[in-house]
Amino acid sequence: MTQKPLVMVVESEAIICMEAVDLVKDAGYDVIDTSNADNALQILHSRNDIRAVFTDINMPGSLNGMELAHFVRKRWPHIRLMVTSSPPQSDNFPANWRYIQKPYAPEQVTTALRSLNI
Repeated sequence: MTQKPLVMVVESEAIICMEAVDLVKDAGYDVIDTSNADNALQILHSRNDIRAVFTDINMPGSLNGMELAHFVRKRWPHIRLMVTSSPPQSDNFPANWRYIQKPYAPEQVTTALRSLNI
């Protein structure tokens, strides 16, 4: 059996996180989720199988989602990035990223993930 690529969803709102996890699974990927950037970094440091991070920009903790995305880009350049917010909070996006605005439709998540070639 072929293993599906693993996507990390980072979202502080529980209901939105559950919906995002379902959308990523429905798009054909395995998912791990967490509620903030601090936990995301702990997970990223402990695993080498994460292929993409799907993060909200607005989050509590020591880093917001944009800062997380930039950190991931520098530390793990092979990990693909997908960023979401409503409305966009920045124009300082990291290289090789995808942005989808909240609220997003299922096909937007699927299209963005597939465009990352993970």
